[in-house]
Amino acid sequence: WNYRKLAVEDNLSRIESDPNLVKSILDEELSVVESALRQNFKSYGAWHHRKWVLSKGHSSIGNELKLLDKFQKLDSRNFHAWNYRRFVVELTNRSEQDELQYTEDMIYNNFSNYSAWHNRSVLLSSLLANRADGFMPNEKIPEEYDFVHGAIFTDPDDQSGWFYHLWLLDQTVNVETPLLASSWPSHGSSIILSGPGCLNDSSSKFTTFCSESGSFPLILYFDQAVGGVSSSTVTIDSELKGNEDLVWEPVLNKNSQVSCAWVTHMKYFSSEPIVRKEYKVKVRVGNSPGIVSSRGSNFSAHCEFFFTAHVHDAAVENSEECIVSWTDGFDIWDAQSEDLNSLVTLDQLNAEMDLKWRQKALAEEVECFRQLSDSKIGKLTLARLLMASEAMASDDAVKGAHYEEILQLYNDLMALDSSHYQYYKDKHSVAFLHKVTSSIESLSRHLFRYRDMNNLVCLRLNNLSLSRIASVEKLLFV
Repeated sequence: WNYRKLAVEDNLSRIESDPNLVKSILDEELSVVESALRQNFKSYGAWHHRKWVLSKGHSSIGNELKLLDKFQKLDSRNFHAWNYRRFVVELTNRSEQDELQYTEDMIYNNFSNYSAWHNRSVLLSSLLANRADGFMPNEKIPEEYDFVHGAIFTDPDDQSGWFYHLWLLDQTVNVETPLLASSWPSHGSSIILSGPGCLNDSSSKFTTFCSESGSFPLILYFDQAVGGVSSSTVTIDSELKGNEDLVWEPVLNKNSQVSCAWVTHMKYFSSEPIVRKEYKVKVRVGNSPGIVSSRGSNFSAHCEFFFTAHVHDAAVENSEECIVSWTDGFDIWDAQSEDLNSLVTLDQLNAEMDLKWRQKALAEEVECFRQLSDSKIGKLTLARLLMASEAMASDDAVKGAHYEEILQLYNDLMALDSSHYQYYKDKHSVAFLHKVTSSIESLSRHLFRYRDMNNLVCLRLNNLSLSRIASVEKLLFV
């Protein structure tokens, strides 16, 4: 097919001044492709060649959809034809609503048509993103749940409907606009900053920070990967010297343009001697436009948070350099509520999401899929729905109510389906860490004080058989 393209290009270059001859050659190519497709409907090269011919702009596309209808009657699930259909529709004035109706007709003809379900998700993604008339998420997504139930409950063993249901779940939980999930230092916290050494006389538990460089990290954690975090989009008001033009970088991959976690380093030591001075720091995120998610959505939930920095002189008494040899010298930490101030996240500072329709839809789905919890896919879907319900929970009284059931579902799946054991194990670990970080009370059970360093509190997750780490946004203090 590539060799044929070269030959056609050569012929076209000789007659490009005669549009009728150009059209004749390209129409002949369409006939050749049609003949090839009748012999092999799944030929990548033939479908690609047909796209190439149409992209020249000399051929009529009026008959393409009719031709596709004939081919799709022969094999309604052929993804080559569906990909080509999307290409043709983009060249015509056919509306996405009409195409959505076409997918519905094809699905009713065969619930097992995975390609039709996929095309439906592509169309709905566009219609929902553009807020087309009749396609508001709070109205359309619940309707789609009802629609896909017909496929799932008609044939629970077919994967097509289940995959579409998983896509709907993502649309229910994921928020288009990025939000600031947490920070370190956290809102309202106090941190003690010093030079190298161990401040065992400090009354601060989590927030003692020792540094040879005389700087400390300021971390912003967003609920989705974003770019554009800079000194122009994040402003810092502080009396600490030398922090006028801070450079922000992704925490993990310094060369990446987008990341959930961004860090800069604020200086707190200068050439002038310091005598235990207190500094207020105010951080404003998103006052100027420029922070954009990897999906192209602007950060619009402007917010600000505060923390207090207590700077100790590097030569403060009782501060000495030490090398810690970690043994099993840990004691349970009897935490007071005020000691956990540094664990507060920024959830309450963000503009509230439209949670009600999401919570209602998830609650209805949970009740619906309890009917299928005897099957493996039913258990997995129920676990996913319950995890989503926890993510959407806004009432502290109900947060964490589902984790025991979720963990049991993944335990059941590990026992029932050994071929996917590691996948379920990873999901179990993620759910467990969400449970641990769901409340101050549950987190404090895993906090310990090291005997030789009274000011240092440690998070211990040993002997839990964890295979994955999650809830990083709630563990920035570590």
